[in-house]
Amino acid sequence: MGEVRTAIMRIDIKSVIQIAAWSLYDLANQFFALNIVSLYFVKWLVLVKGVPELFYSVAFAVSIFFVAVLSPLLGAVSDAAQRHRLFLVIFTGVAVFFTMALGWTQNVILALVFFAVANLGCQLGSVFYNALMVNIAPPERIGFISGVGRMFGYSGAAVSVFLIKPIVLNFGYHETFVPTGFFFLVFALPCMVLVKDREPKGLKVQSVFSRELAVRVYQSFKKNFSSTSHYKGLFPFFQSIFFSLAAVNVLVLFMAVYASEVFKLDEAAVINLVAFAVLFCVGGSLFSGWLSDRIGCRRCLFLVYGLWICSFIAGGLVREPKYIVFIAAVVGIALGSVWVVIRAMAIRLVPQEKVGEMFGLFHVVGYSAAIMGALFWGTILFLAQPLGEWRYRLALLSLNLFILLGIFFLRKVPDPRDRRVLA
Repeated sequence: MGEVRTAIMRIDIKSVIQIAAWSLYDLANQFFALNIVSLYFVKWLVLVKGVPELFYSVAFAVSIFFVAVLSPLLGAVSDAAQRHRLFLVIFTGVAVFFTMALGWTQNVILALVFFAVANLGCQLGSVFYNALMVNIAPPERIGFISGVGRMFGYSGAAVSVFLIKPIVLNFGYHETFVPTGFFFLVFALPCMVLVKDREPKGLKVQSVFSRELAVRVYQSFKKNFSSTSHYKGLFPFFQSIFFSLAAVNVLVLFMAVYASEVFKLDEAAVINLVAFAVLFCVGGSLFSGWLSDRIGCRRCLFLVYGLWICSFIAGGLVREPKYIVFIAAVVGIALGSVWVVIRAMAIRLVPQEKVGEMFGLFHVVGYSAAIMGALFWGTILFLAQPLGEWRYRLALLSLNLFILLGIFFLRKVPDPRDRRVLA
């Protein structure tokens, strides 16, 4: 009995270490997502260099377009070879290098190119990071472990805020780029080293990566989105997250500029507000993971959509800066919850052997939504320039249309817990 107990303890300890290592990648990813995508790069462009938001939207959209094109093929290759970790290492390296390269230039055009490549690496890396979750999570605990990952991620956002705050206040936005790349690498290493593919097939990637595979993947692309004959509920689920993530990604991209331009917050106040919201992101990610395991992902996602509607209305209509902390709390809970729930729901809608390809499609949907959302936001701001700060409020209020469409399509998705419906 003692030997059995020792063996179980070893397995448990090993599982905890792997879950922690996997979750740290979510933390690492937030250094890029917060410092580059949401805060300092966009503010350096818009507020320091005077570049219209539309240019940033276009650079982001171009980057995400290539993510949408490449992720289904690379997801299928990684599934065939069972080499998700290899691709994670490659694209994380690309993201880290070009993030640091942003600190080596003052040229706006070159910086936009570096940003696009770094974002490409970061987002493609997430495809394989998500696929690795099935190697460490039993099916009945997927929601909780997804929540743990997001908890680490938003904890990383808080760590990032306080690590980079002295740099930005003393030296400016541009000097934050190299440290961001460095911390991204440091916190990504445990996942890249310790989380391994469960059953590698011993195949070399180049032997799997063929013209025939590419043709087969893209021929099945339309079928996967237009038919629910194999995985019922997947297509309306993709429709729902397409519209909802169009709105969510806009907030992630432009929340710092919005706070500065609409509520006239200085740099220190913006950083403190983001840190405050991150606390609620952490709580929201953990609670939503637990709740989705209890009441089901579908019901939980309806609740999350409701939070987004409330936050967009409040952010668009409230005039007094003192109330922004309450809006930040709601946004934090909603942002911490949305990725947890949709990631867990996506995994439950397909068989485990198809999870890599599914996450490739998942990212196509999510980042195609990001393209539309970013261009929608940039276009409204560009066309409504005579309205002053109200152009920002108008753009924010209009995001509710996307959330309402997300709710409409989510109503067509069966509960993933009911295997009689999904079979």
